[in-house]
Amino acid sequence: MVNEQTLYDKAASNLRNAQLVLAHMDDDDAQLNFIGYHLQQATELVLKYLLEQSGVEYPKTHDIDQLIRLAEQADVDLRLPEYLDDHAEMISQWEAKSRYVIGYSIERRKVERAMEAIDAYLADIAVRESASIEERDAEIEAAAERLREVPDDQS
Repeated sequence: MVNEQTLYDKAASNLRNAQLVLAHMDDDDAQLNFIGYHLQQATELVLKYLLEQSGVEYPKTHDIDQLIRLAEQADVDLRLPEYLDDHAEMISQWEAKSRYVIGYSIERRKVERAMEAIDAYLADIAVRESASIEERDAEIEAAAERLREVPDDQS
């Protein structure tokens, strides 16, 4: 069975994992690093998705700042929320520090704020993508209608 997931789907899955753990972790702040890791992955993957959709090749990196700079250089409109742009370095660090630095702990308020921003950003992208698909469908339907209007002797 072939898995047809996009990078957007993987980003959304990472966000859902983070949301589920936060909702069920009680007072176990040790889980905040796990949540932070998944929020970083969600951000990284959605940026790579947008680059990919624009035909831009990207390096194998976890550096969100680097992906943002690449998008700017390639003139890709990320429509990145100010919070994510301003905190890209912090969120990038969650990928490795949350897993490898002993004693490293992400603050709950930072996780909650980042989660809110990433959730809103993914929702915005889903709306934009849906509108884009609807526009393409309308263009295809209009072209098909024009073809149907051509008399048989001209086709």
